[in-house]
Amino acid sequence: MPVLEHRKRLAASARRQQILETATRLFLAEGFEAVSMADIAGELGVSRPAVYSYFASTGAVLDTLLSERLGQLWTHLERLIPATGVDTGSPPVGLYATLFGFLLNERESLLLLHSGGGPAFQARRSAFLAELGERLEARYPNIRRRPHQISVVTHLLDSLAFYAVQQQPEDVQGLAETLDSFMRGGVARLAQETGQEAGNPASLPPKD
Repeated sequence: MPVLEHRKRLAASARRQQILETATRLFLAEGFEAVSMADIAGELGVSRPAVYSYFASTGAVLDTLLSERLGQLWTHLERLIPATGVDTGSPPVGLYATLFGFLLNERESLLLLHSGGGPAFQARRSAFLAELGERLEARYPNIRRRPHQISVVTHLLDSLAFYAVQQQPEDVQGLAETLDSFMRGGVARLAQETGQEAGNPASLPPKD
Protein backbone atom coordinates (compact mmCIF):
# COMPACT_ATOMS: atom_id res chain seq x y z
CA MET A 1 0.00 0.00 0.00
CA PRO A 2 2.71 2.61 0.80
CA VAL A 3 4.31 1.86 -2.57
CA LEU A 4 1.05 2.50 -4.41
CA GLU A 5 0.47 5.78 -2.55
CA HIS A 6 3.98 6.90 -3.40
CA ARG A 7 3.38 6.18 -7.07
CA LYS A 8 0.18 8.19 -6.98
CA ARG A 9 1.96 11.16 -5.48
CA LEU A 10 4.66 10.93 -8.16
CA ALA A 11 2.01 10.72 -10.86
CA ALA A 12 0.21 13.76 -9.46
CA SER A 13 3.46 15.71 -9.31
CA ALA A 14 4.29 14.75 -12.88
CA ARG A 15 0.82 15.73 -14.10
CA ARG A 16 1.02 19.09 -12.34
CA GLN A 17 4.39 19.77 -13.95
CA GLN A 18 2.99 18.74 -17.32
CA ILE A 19 0.15 21.22 -16.93
CA LEU A 20 2.60 24.00 -16.07
CA GLU A 21 4.86 23.24 -19.03
CA THR A 22 1.92 23.04 -21.43
CA ALA A 23 0.44 26.27 -20.10
CA THR A 24 3.80 27.99 -20.53
CA ARG A 25 3.98 27.01 -24.19
CA LEU A 26 0.43 28.20 -24.81
CA PHE A 27 0.85 31.47 -22.91
CA LEU A 28 4.01 32.28 -24.87
CA ALA A 29 2.50 31.32 -28.22
CA GLU A 30 -0.99 32.78 -27.84
CA GLY A 31 -0.79 35.29 -24.99
CA PHE A 32 -2.21 34.65 -21.55
CA GLU A 33 -5.61 36.25 -22.15
CA ALA A 34 -6.23 34.02 -25.21
CA VAL A 35 -5.68 30.72 -23.37
CA SER A 36 -8.43 28.88 -21.48
CA MET A 37 -8.38 25.88 -19.19
CA ALA A 38 -10.05 24.00 -22.05
CA ASP A 39 -7.11 24.87 -24.29
CA ILE A 40 -4.66 23.48 -21.75
CA ALA A 41 -6.72 20.32 -21.33
CA GLY A 42 -7.03 19.87 -25.09
CA GLU A 43 -3.29 20.28 -25.61
CA LEU A 44 -2.67 17.65 -22.94
CA GLY A 45 -5.37 15.31 -24.21
CA VAL A 46 -7.17 15.20 -20.86
CA SER A 47 -10.53 16.39 -19.59
CA ARG A 48 -11.06 19.87 -18.17
CA PRO A 49 -11.89 18.46 -14.71
CA ALA A 50 -8.48 16.78 -14.73
CA VAL A 51 -6.82 20.18 -15.11
CA TYR A 52 -9.17 21.85 -12.63
CA SER A 53 -8.22 19.27 -10.03
CA TYR A 54 -4.77 20.91 -9.93
CA PHE A 55 -5.53 24.57 -10.65
CA ALA A 56 -8.71 26.59 -10.17
CA SER A 57 -8.11 28.85 -13.18
CA THR A 58 -5.57 30.01 -15.73
CA GLY A 59 -4.81 32.80 -13.28
CA ALA A 60 -3.81 30.23 -10.67
CA VAL A 61 -1.60 28.51 -13.26
CA LEU A 62 0.01 31.84 -14.11
CA ASP A 63 0.56 32.70 -10.45
CA THR A 64 2.32 29.40 -9.85
CA LEU A 65 4.47 29.77 -12.96
CA LEU A 66 5.58 33.29 -12.16
CA SER A 67 6.25 32.48 -8.50
CA GLU A 68 8.47 29.57 -9.47
CA ARG A 69 10.25 31.38 -12.31
CA LEU A 70 10.86 34.59 -10.39
CA GLY A 71 12.06 32.68 -7.35
CA GLN A 72 14.69 30.95 -9.48
CA LEU A 73 15.54 34.23 -11.18
CA TRP A 74 16.26 35.99 -7.88
CA THR A 75 18.46 33.11 -6.77
CA HIS A 76 20.67 33.75 -9.80
CA LEU A 77 20.50 37.54 -9.50
CA GLU A 78 21.79 37.36 -5.94
CA ARG A 79 25.22 36.57 -7.38
CA LEU A 80 25.15 39.70 -9.54
CA ILE A 81 23.67 42.11 -7.00
CA PRO A 82 24.25 40.82 -3.47
CA ALA A 83 21.56 41.88 -1.02
CA THR A 84 24.17 42.81 1.58
CA GLY A 85 27.01 45.30 1.40
CA VAL A 86 27.17 48.80 -0.10
CA ASP A 87 29.41 50.17 -2.84
CA THR A 88 29.59 53.94 -2.37
CA GLY A 89 30.58 54.52 -5.96
CA SER A 90 28.59 54.20 -9.17
CA PRO A 91 27.81 50.80 -10.68
CA PRO A 92 30.97 49.26 -12.17
CA VAL A 93 31.71 49.06 -15.87
CA GLY A 94 29.86 46.14 -17.37
CA LEU A 95 27.17 45.78 -14.68
CA TYR A 96 24.28 46.86 -16.91
CA ALA A 97 25.58 44.72 -19.77
CA THR A 98 25.77 41.76 -17.38
CA LEU A 99 22.20 42.32 -16.16
CA PHE A 100 21.05 42.68 -19.76
CA GLY A 101 22.75 39.41 -20.70
CA PHE A 102 21.23 37.73 -17.67
CA LEU A 103 17.72 38.75 -18.74
CA LEU A 104 18.40 37.45 -22.26
CA ASN A 105 19.47 34.10 -20.82
CA GLU A 106 16.20 34.01 -18.87
CA ARG A 107 14.35 34.31 -22.18
CA GLU A 108 11.33 32.18 -21.29
CA SER A 109 10.75 33.88 -17.94
CA LEU A 110 11.06 37.31 -19.58
CA LEU A 111 8.59 36.39 -22.32
CA LEU A 112 6.22 34.93 -19.76
CA LEU A 113 6.23 38.20 -17.82
CA HIS A 114 5.33 40.00 -21.06
CA SER A 115 2.81 37.48 -22.37
CA GLY A 116 -0.20 39.47 -21.17
CA GLY A 117 -1.26 43.01 -20.41
CA GLY A 118 -3.77 42.48 -17.64
CA PRO A 119 -3.49 43.54 -14.00
CA ALA A 120 -1.81 40.29 -12.96
CA PHE A 121 1.06 40.82 -15.40
CA GLN A 122 1.38 44.50 -14.65
CA ALA A 123 1.57 43.79 -10.93
CA ARG A 124 4.18 41.04 -11.38
CA ARG A 125 6.34 43.10 -13.73
CA SER A 126 6.12 46.11 -11.45
CA ALA A 127 7.05 44.04 -8.41
CA PHE A 128 10.00 42.46 -10.20
CA LEU A 129 11.34 45.77 -11.48
CA ALA A 130 10.77 47.44 -8.11
CA GLU A 131 12.79 44.78 -6.31
CA LEU A 132 15.54 44.98 -8.92
CA GLY A 133 15.62 48.74 -8.41
CA GLU A 134 15.73 48.41 -4.63
CA ARG A 135 18.70 46.07 -4.83
CA LEU A 136 20.56 48.37 -7.19
CA GLU A 137 19.83 51.39 -5.01
CA ALA A 138 20.93 49.61 -1.85
CA ARG A 139 24.18 48.49 -3.45
CA TYR A 140 24.97 51.64 -5.44
CA PRO A 141 23.60 54.80 -3.75
CA ASN A 142 24.68 57.04 -6.65
CA ILE A 143 21.97 55.47 -8.76
CA ARG A 144 19.22 57.14 -6.73
CA ARG A 145 20.24 60.78 -7.03
CA ARG A 146 17.01 61.84 -8.75
CA PRO A 147 13.34 60.88 -8.33
CA HIS A 148 12.31 58.16 -10.79
CA GLN A 149 15.93 57.61 -11.83
CA ILE A 150 15.94 53.97 -10.77
CA SER A 151 12.63 53.37 -12.56
CA VAL A 152 14.18 54.63 -15.79
CA VAL A 153 17.14 52.28 -15.29
CA THR A 154 15.10 49.14 -14.57
CA HIS A 155 12.43 49.76 -17.21
CA LEU A 156 15.08 50.44 -19.86
CA LEU A 157 16.83 47.17 -18.96
CA ASP A 158 13.56 45.25 -19.12
CA SER A 159 12.31 46.86 -22.33
CA LEU A 160 15.59 46.49 -24.22
CA ALA A 161 15.97 42.86 -23.12
CA PHE A 162 12.41 42.13 -24.26
CA TYR A 163 13.13 43.84 -27.59
CA ALA A 164 16.31 41.78 -28.07
CA VAL A 165 14.54 38.52 -27.24
CA GLN A 166 11.79 39.28 -29.74
CA GLN A 167 13.82 40.82 -32.57
CA GLN A 168 17.07 38.87 -32.07
CA PRO A 169 19.45 41.55 -33.39
CA GLU A 170 22.71 40.30 -34.88
CA ASP A 171 25.10 42.29 -32.69
CA VAL A 172 23.76 41.54 -29.23
CA GLN A 173 27.17 42.11 -27.64
CA GLY A 174 27.40 45.53 -29.23
CA LEU A 175 23.91 46.33 -28.01
CA ALA A 176 24.87 45.29 -24.47
CA GLU A 177 28.02 47.46 -24.53
CA THR A 178 26.09 50.46 -25.86
CA LEU A 179 23.47 50.01 -23.17
CA ASP A 180 26.14 49.83 -20.47
CA SER A 181 27.88 53.00 -21.64
CA PHE A 182 24.58 54.83 -22.03
CA MET A 183 23.35 53.86 -18.57
CA ARG A 184 26.58 54.58 -16.75
CA GLY A 185 26.96 57.91 -18.53
CA GLY A 186 23.41 58.89 -17.66
CA VAL A 187 23.76 57.91 -14.02
CA ALA A 188 27.07 59.77 -13.70
CA ARG A 189 25.63 62.87 -15.37
CA LEU A 190 22.59 62.93 -13.10
CA ALA A 191 24.86 62.51 -10.08
CA GLN A 192 26.91 65.48 -11.30
CA GLU A 193 23.87 67.68 -11.90
CA THR A 194 22.40 66.80 -8.52
CA GLY A 195 25.67 67.70 -6.81
CA GLN A 196 25.83 71.03 -8.62
CA GLU A 197 22.28 71.84 -7.57
CA ALA A 198 23.29 71.09 -3.99
CA GLY A 199 26.23 73.47 -4.37
CA ASN A 200 28.89 70.86 -3.73
CA PRO A 201 30.47 69.91 -7.06
CA ALA A 202 33.71 68.86 -5.38
CA SER A 203 32.03 65.78 -3.99
CA LEU A 204 30.88 64.56 -7.37
CA PRO A 205 32.17 61.40 -9.02
CA PRO A 206 34.21 61.99 -12.20
CA LYS A 207 32.58 61.55 -15.58
CA ASP A 208 33.22 58.27 -17.41
